[in-house]
Amino acid sequence: MKRVASLRRRSMLACLSAISIAGMTASPVAARMTGITGYSGKQGGLYCSNAPGCHSTTSMTRPPLVRFDGPTQVDPGAEVTYHFIVTSQAPELQIQAGFNVAVSDGELATVSGQQERLLRNELTHTGPKDNDPNGEASWEFTWLAPSTPGEYVLFGAGNSVDASTTPDGDQAAITTLLVTVGDAQPSPTPTVTPGAVSCPGDCDGNGTVAVNELISAVNIALGSTSVTACAACDTNRDGMVSIGELVSAVNKALTGC
Repeated sequence: MKRVASLRRRSMLACLSAISIAGMTASPVAARMTGITGYSGKQGGLYCSNAPGCHSTTSMTRPPLVRFDGPTQVDPGAEVTYHFIVTSQAPELQIQAGFNVAVSDGELATVSGQQERLLRNELTHTGPKDNDPNGEASWEFTWLAPSTPGEYVLFGAGNSVDASTTPDGDQAAITTLLVTVGDAQPSPTPTVTPGAVSCPGDCDGNGTVAVNELISAVNIALGSTSVTACAACDTNRDGMVSIGELVSAVNKALTGC
């Protein structure tokens, strides 16, 4: 068993050596203190625990509980108030939070005093918000519902952080809220379901596989990182990254998607 594990590790290191030979270099990871958009889960389930260049988890971190608080049925064209709430599951370590909210249609707007800003019709924080005594941080915002009756989705990601100003010691979670506008018949609440992987190893979906994405794949294969760090490496969706999947990612890095 030890020999198999040793061979497995050497195979993975050989993959990384091939990358170095190709002359590729990783870019530094930086925490986004003033918030970021495009990581609400709306874009193919992408959020800050499965995207490179965002935040890094540790053995001490836990994904927070995240939820929307607000009506699930509204009138067409109504302006409605919602709250997005992040509850830390490791309050002794993860003492602050950030967020990103998007919507399938309609217009989002900030509320004064909430430490939030609007970028391309998505909401994010202007700086980490301290947890209250219950380990929660929340943001109030408004949504102008579309004038057309139907079902619309609010997408939300919350990041529970350790206030170290580094990318380490943080972890995120995502959720959705289905809102019926007008008299449309409601359908079951949608869930984020992984689709087919079009480019193995392309963690951020930008059409290329970078060194930092391959490093994430190796760490997942070694068991030191959760598969959520780069779901695109797990092409057969079995919750692991095999040698074959790692080789596929390396090939994409060298030859392109």
